[in-house]
Amino acid sequence: MAGGTVRLRLYGILAAGAGSREVEVPLEGCETIECLLRRAARDAPGLARALEAVGWEVNLIVDGRPRRPSDQPPGPGGVVLVLPPASGGGAPRVEGGILRPGEELDLDGLVSRLSGPGVGAVAVFVGVVRSPERGEEVEYLEYDYDEGLTPGWLERLAREEAERRGLAGAAVYHYVGRRRPGERTMIVAVAAGHRREAFEALAALVDRVKFEAPIWKAEKRGGRLYFHVGEREVSLEG
Repeated sequence: MAGGTVRLRLYGILAAGAGSREVEVPLEGCETIECLLRRAARDAPGLARALEAVGWEVNLIVDGRPRRPSDQPPGPGGVVLVLPPASGGGAPRVEGGILRPGEELDLDGLVSRLSGPGVGAVAVFVGVVRSPERGEEVEYLEYDYDEGLTPGWLERLAREEAERRGLAGAAVYHYVGRRRPGERTMIVAVAAGHRREAFEALAALVDRVKFEAPIWKAEKRGGRLYFHVGEREVSLEG
């Protein structure tokens, strides 16, 4: 394994034990993520105690995707998210991705997957194409995305909010391609112990999807195609 270092980003009891949100670990001689964890624990007794307290049961995320302790670590300069079991007991149930034309998500199935011990509320947001818009009939929306980037990004948003808020679960799905008035554009769901925390978390997660997800929207209305760029609308047509 090449030299350099990897950062382990810690949460909850792990960050408290280490006394820091991040620890930097040398890569040399480590062929697995588990090796990095044990090396970090050897150099930080407080982190070692925290890992022992959770039985070394942690969830590992690299570039928005789950990893196993036996997986190869990222290259020099990479980051591994090290997540302890969530407050509700066990790691949060997290899912997400894109839905292509012709694909639909079973909402009942999603609610069932997010439900479980300690869950008292599953809140779901379903976005749909609105028409008219600004006094003009909308013909369609077109969502552009990157196959290698967007699915993992959506799942990462769900995981970050679940960990930040101690949720039992979260899911983010976004439709891509062409969507017409009345058709779904996104589905966001959260599972929590109580309705208030579910409502608050759902609103926050929907906002993050809108403003952070690498998905680019164009809207065809009134005979013109408008691109949404940040908070602005831009048309390349005269």
